[in-house]
Amino acid sequence: MSAPPTPTLPIILFSVFAGLGSGVLAFYLCFETFGLGSGWSVGLTSLALMGVVSATAALLSRLHDERTVGVNVGFGCGLMVLIALFAGFCLLMGLFAGTLALTFG
Repeated sequence: MSAPPTPTLPIILFSVFAGLGSGVLAFYLCFETFGLGSGWSVGLTSLALMGVVSATAALLSRLHDERTVGVNVGFGCGLMVLIALFAGFCLLMGLFAGTLALTFG
């Protein structure tokens, strides 16, 4: 009887970093090179980011251990969602603090 597959931290982190880098590149290409609006650029960037995270995690997991593919892809995409939620929270708190500073400062 074998142990259940566990996530591999280096694979997850490398796939997230690859996703972030490709997201920055995708946004630049969509917004500056192709002249798309900010809404379309962000949407296509999100698709590219999740696709690269999933593909990188799946490829590296298959090279390492085939049983960990689903676990690593799930954790990688989950980490990207947590990063997006944290960035959104920080943005909202910064907007709130700026509003208070302009109102009362």
